[in-house]
Amino acid sequence: MVPRHANAPSRTTRWRRCLGVVAVALFSLGTAHSARIPRFEDSRVSAIYRGQVKPPEFGDPAQYSGSSDLRCFGGDPKEYTSEHPNFAGHFVIGACTCGSGCHYLFMWDARTGKFYRQFPVGPINVGPYESAATAPPGIVYEGEQYRIDSTLLIIEGCVEDTCDCATRSYNWVGSRFLLILKLPVRMPARCLK
Repeated sequence: MVPRHANAPSRTTRWRRCLGVVAVALFSLGTAHSARIPRFEDSRVSAIYRGQVKPPEFGDPAQYSGSSDLRCFGGDPKEYTSEHPNFAGHFVIGACTCGSGCHYLFMWDARTGKFYRQFPVGPINVGPYESAATAPPGIVYEGEQYRIDSTLLIIEGCVEDTCDCATRSYNWVGSRFLLILKLPVRMPARCLK
């Protein structure tokens, strides 16, 4: 029999520690499962509109303040009738630039022309942040992801002029977006100072 060092844990203590580690790991898996990443397949629509796209009802151009707003919404709405639904069965999502790496989303109902300008995060920056020479390399976020057959909208980036950077998952619930999950992402260096 090999003599045991006085400070070494006993066999029983080692087993208890091992069981504790396994219990924590199983609990973590259960917690991670409850905050499951949303999938497009989980938010399917029942029908996809295939009719003529109505132009968006932008309203009076005088209500738009910035040059990017006028560039996006000040023209003839009929120019938008060649678009096709690309979100939640009958909506068209478009993007308007607000500078390098910055844009904001807008949407309209292809059946009625109803215009939705206010998205939950407003203007979003997707990068690039820093240069490729910095360590770690520069960040470019995914931006937005959506599908014609789903009510799920995923937006990855930073809210303009903030360090509120995340991957946000929203579900369209008839007249508004409902936040269902927000996950942190790698932060630009300027946010870590």
